[in-house]
Amino acid sequence: MSKVTPPQLTSIQDIVDECAQILQRSVEVTTPAIAVIAASAQIGAIDKNRAASILNRTPPPEPIPWMLSFGIQEAVLPVRLPANPRYDMLPRVVIPLRHEDRLVGYLWIIDEPALGDAPLARLDSLLAPLARLIDARDAPLAARAQQLGELAREVLTGDPAALAGARERDLLPSDGELTVHRVLVEGDQRAVAVELARPLVRRPFLVADSHDSLVLVECRRDDKDTEALMEELQSAALVTGAEVVARGSAPTAPQARLMADVAKLCGQDSLRWEEAGAWRLLRGWELTPATVVEMSPDAAVLLDDPRNSYWHTLLTYFEHSRNVSATAAALYIHRATLHYRLDRVREILGPGVLDDGWRCAALYVALKLHAAL
Repeated sequence: MSKVTPPQLTSIQDIVDECAQILQRSVEVTTPAIAVIAASAQIGAIDKNRAASILNRTPPPEPIPWMLSFGIQEAVLPVRLPANPRYDMLPRVVIPLRHEDRLVGYLWIIDEPALGDAPLARLDSLLAPLARLIDARDAPLAARAQQLGELAREVLTGDPAALAGARERDLLPSDGELTVHRVLVEGDQRAVAVELARPLVRRPFLVADSHDSLVLVECRRDDKDTEALMEELQSAALVTGAEVVARGSAPTAPQARLMADVAKLCGQDSLRWEEAGAWRLLRGWELTPATVVEMSPDAAVLLDDPRNSYWHTLLTYFEHSRNVSATAAALYIHRATLHYRLDRVREILGPGVLDDGWRCAALYVALKLHAAL
């Protein structure tokens, strides 16, 4: 895999240190996703945001939308950000770093007390060399993203050798449970995959652009690992102008695909395999009206008259474990009304259907899908 060469990183650090000495202020250089590349020694004022970004090599995610709202992604001249007590942030000057008109990073300067334009102008001769170095550092990113994607696809085949190889190369941790996330993205998902391929100091993961979605592979120890990964994903989407629509998480890629599709269908941000309940029975099925009919002919009969709402009553009855009191309360109807409706369902479906466990299981899943469509 492509890695940052020590001389390159040293040259970036030298320029950052020179900027800090000229201004007598703390200075950081970050990627467009605001992940730290290099930071100067501490000079002058400091806030929690800078301390966290240095310690974690990435800032807390909460202020990023606010910072981007000042137009720093489109800017070509320094942008001044005011102090923000909500995020415990001192004012900053942000200088966009561009190489051949492409944004390659930012130079961040603590602006307390405020700097005039003259001191900032003293940095002009350093900005172009700094942008060139960062661009050269990022040149292998597309190739790295492609290699990570190929390795992710090999791991997802279930090949133990591929998993062992990824761990030996420190591209996946040696501990944790293998988990697959399928992510539906609106926007340039290839750009998101490339942004996620940056070799930052973090718990490693694999990412693949699978044309209709992104696939992320992690070895998670607990929910905190996944939360950190999703923060990386959201930051990458934010800086590339994309939007994460839905995410499905599961032990395997086909399961994760189903979870993402169901999450999108139901208007949920995410869905995990272990929390999906009866939705798991739809693995391998298309989430369409035709599946409702094919899965349960009883559902087709019940839904034949679009004017009746008995299917909704039955679905609510199933979802409340056939508890009459709980179902009536959920539907805001009297128990007697519920009994009447259930009797009508029995008349429509025929005798014994609601006492047949297998038919009821298929009927429940089919009605649940119908309700989501």
